[in-house]
Amino acid sequence: MIEKYIAELLETNNRVIVPDFGAFMVKIDAGDKTVTFNDFLKYNDGLLVNHIASKEKISKDDAFKKIREFVKELLNTLKTSQKFTLGTMGSLVKDERGGIRFVAEKSTNTVSPEDAVESEKVEATTDETAPKATGKTVVDVKKDEKAPIKPGAPLGQKPAATPPPPIPGQRPEQLGKPTVKPGTPPPPQGRNPNIAPKKAPKKNNTTTILIIVGIVVVLGVIGGLISLNYDEWFGKAERERLAEEAHQKELVMKAQQDSIREVERVQDSIRIATAEAEELARQKEIEKNQKKYYLVAGSFKVQKNAQRFSEQLNSQGYKSEVFMESRGFWRVSYNSFIDRREAFNEYQKLKQNEIQVWVIRH
Repeated sequence: MIEKYIAELLETNNRVIVPDFGAFMVKIDAGDKTVTFNDFLKYNDGLLVNHIASKEKISKDDAFKKIREFVKELLNTLKTSQKFTLGTMGSLVKDERGGIRFVAEKSTNTVSPEDAVESEKVEATTDETAPKATGKTVVDVKKDEKAPIKPGAPLGQKPAATPPPPIPGQRPEQLGKPTVKPGTPPPPQGRNPNIAPKKAPKKNNTTTILIIVGIVVVLGVIGGLISLNYDEWFGKAERERLAEEAHQKELVMKAQQDSIREVERVQDSIRIATAEAEELARQKEIEKNQKKYYLVAGSFKVQKNAQRFSEQLNSQGYKSEVFMESRGFWRVSYNSFIDRREAFNEYQKLKQNEIQVWVIRH
């Protein structure tokens, strides 16, 4: 029954989609009508569902269930027998690659004026069991084998055929025209709102899909190359910038460390010099307050004379000093020692050189 509805829709539509199965496509070329099958189009465009619901006065859900049962039966038949007959439309067969194709009955869908049969009675066959695949109008012609010859007709000439009586509902301008079998699409006489508009058959999208896939693959490869080589292509300048910043920071830190070390060195030098000066002052203070053994070279009543003589001795390499002895004399020494032994050792050396000297502890 579903195949009947498909055939009815193909009368006025270029495409009928069976949901979840495929689409029957109509192609008309030079008056020849060809039906093909495309298992790529499987979506529900509502055309077949609405037609079944309208014909059988049922809901669209019930109509869709009928279609699903039909598809299930069709697939099971193709699985077992590799062929499913769609009434007088033709058959669906499964090829060696597992694809499904439509095989139509051999027919021609046009009627030439030469093949038109004149008869007294023309009866168009509309039953589903009539052989639609012939493509010609099936007529029931009753001829009178002995048709009377009209007066005035030449002898030996076949009498003209009597035009058939008009068919009920046929317009006068349609008389005398060859009758076209049911199944041939009638000429459009206005748009029927209950019939879906004809849609041009879709072209094969394989080439477009391949182009899109190729573009996606190329873009993927380019993206992969960019991702793999991003650091090498785009990160070089960034690495150089970061390296320069690190180098500058290193130079600044090194300069700061050098400055700190220089400051510490200067501070250490200052501390050492200060400590040495303090130690020298302390030693002088100790020496000043401590009694020493002086090797006296002379004694003077006038301090100026004593100072002059001390300078003379220092010029000769001695460590002469001027000190005041308690008796009121200014004494001038060759040298002075804290240690008594050192003082008398020096005394002996001077005596051996015949230098007049004596030792005073002051």
